[in-house]
Amino acid sequence: MSSDDSQTRKRAAPIRRLSGALIDLIAAGEVVERPASVVKELVENALDADSSRIRVEIRNGGQDWISVADDGWGMSPADARLSLERHATSKIFATDDLTRIATYGFRGEALAAIASVSRFWLRSRPREAPEATELRVEAGTIQSQRAVGGPPGTRIEVSDLFSGIPARRKFLKTATTEWGHISDWLARAALSLPSIHFDVQRDDRPAFSWPATDDPLDRIAAVISEADAAAFTPVSREAGRVTLTGFVSRPERHRSTAAGIYLYVNRRPVRDRVLQHALVEIYRDLLPRGRFPAAVLFLDIPPELVDVNVHPTKWEVRFADPRAIHQLVRHGVRDAVSARRWLAVDGPPAAAKDAAKDESTSQATLARDGGSSDWVFAEGVDPADSATAQLAMDSPGFRFEDFRASEGGRAVAPRVRFADLRLLGQLLSTYLVLETKEQLLLIDQHAGHERVLFERLRAEWLERAVESQRLLIAATLRVEPAPLAALIESREAVERLGFDFEHYGDATVAIRAVPALLAGRDPAQLVRNLAEELAAAGAAADALRAGSRSLEAADRVFASLACHSARRKGDALSPQEQRALLDAMDAIPWAPCCPHGRPVAVPIELAEIERRFSRR
Repeated sequence: MSSDDSQTRKRAAPIRRLSGALIDLIAAGEVVERPASVVKELVENALDADSSRIRVEIRNGGQDWISVADDGWGMSPADARLSLERHATSKIFATDDLTRIATYGFRGEALAAIASVSRFWLRSRPREAPEATELRVEAGTIQSQRAVGGPPGTRIEVSDLFSGIPARRKFLKTATTEWGHISDWLARAALSLPSIHFDVQRDDRPAFSWPATDDPLDRIAAVISEADAAAFTPVSREAGRVTLTGFVSRPERHRSTAAGIYLYVNRRPVRDRVLQHALVEIYRDLLPRGRFPAAVLFLDIPPELVDVNVHPTKWEVRFADPRAIHQLVRHGVRDAVSARRWLAVDGPPAAAKDAAKDESTSQATLARDGGSSDWVFAEGVDPADSATAQLAMDSPGFRFEDFRASEGGRAVAPRVRFADLRLLGQLLSTYLVLETKEQLLLIDQHAGHERVLFERLRAEWLERAVESQRLLIAATLRVEPAPLAALIESREAVERLGFDFEHYGDATVAIRAVPALLAGRDPAQLVRNLAEELAAAGAAADALRAGSRSLEAADRVFASLACHSARRKGDALSPQEQRALLDAMDAIPWAPCCPHGRPVAVPIELAEIERRFSRR
């Protein structure tokens, strides 16, 4: 047979209806990715059934056996049988219900899909019924149904998952890996609903027991850790009918990945870029590069303003107004972090967990009193301006002076100033030593000066007011081809940054002016570093040329210039220079790290000093 004949036969194949078994397998492929998907669907059904206790049992990572039992409403014999049919559900009735989904499960295909790829056993009893119904299912077909005794609620057992589909089963990972996915989802569910008691067994041994509690911090301590719960500070903000609550970590506690971020929309665990970006953006100037905060955040939003029907596994959502949601989360997290002190210069901090609890009822008091934030060490704009400005600059007709006058750029009054603390002197020509009532405070002079220069360059750039200082004698240098090309291509923006240079046609550049902030540094080295940074970070060069509408990229240039211009480790500073640095740090928005992530200030508690000397 020729290839043309083969193609003709393929095109001429008739259209057929798929068999019910094949339809179930296709649905299972969408809903049941792995054992964790089964646990997720069964637990969500238990939650929708108004359960107060849920017990989950797992064997061999869920590949051999999964059991989920609850004390919820239960099902009648007819409902139990109907629940195994595709697109059968008690949670939606009309088209409009799809725009107001307020339950965890709603597609009406989970049980049918799971039963089609496993050996399935169900026992369910309504709370008012005298007996339960038991169903046994093989590969989607009901094998038996009978009345049995049993407690109110529903218990479902799933065994030999994908046993009839070897191609699917072989793609499952090790039992340990599959258990990791299961335990991760159970932790997310438990954090969302502290009022539900969870018992979890793995391979016939207790794994987790999370008793019901009315204190979300207690559930966080049980599910994540006591240390994480102690490092959280509460979040609370409203915008119309949308509410944000939860907890975020203080800046001194951070992680190498985003695994400690738990996000929820209407108590449903989600992975959402809008929410995560808004959260992480606030910490960009507070944490070392490559580090992430921890958070447990709950967004409560009217169902018609969010689409949870984006993906079969319901991990993703789509907001009607993502920009407004981004702004709400950003401001809520900013206010939470700015309401807490992590340097505690007025005295030793209270037990972190108790403080977090207290703050949940005293946010208004903190707001009236100006808060107790390390950001409030200095007058100036709110340090979260980095996030707010970036979004504001994306809007048409943006003017920085308008932004400065807006809520996001309001000035804050100082509460504690570095210059008000007793300066003991310089240690190892590297650290400034300050004394408070209850601690010593060490200031890294390079990190502190770098932060000062970075913030000043950044602010002047945004205000288009970088002051330039002419050199008495032009400095010359030779630049490699790629950095030279980047420098010339960004000439207009570089001149806006306070530099003035002339290219002589070969690899030589004559420097005639530098930013006044950086005067006193080697102008040739400054321009070389700038050219190399522009060449290495194309996005930063583009941001500068575009007027810094992408502030995060342009920050790399400011950070590089600040780093190479700041006073170095080993530089002996006179008492006047030490005081000048503290005054300068008081004049910028406070952040605990330099732009490259090194700590600016580190406290040493008096209690620790006394312990070392056996005074405690």
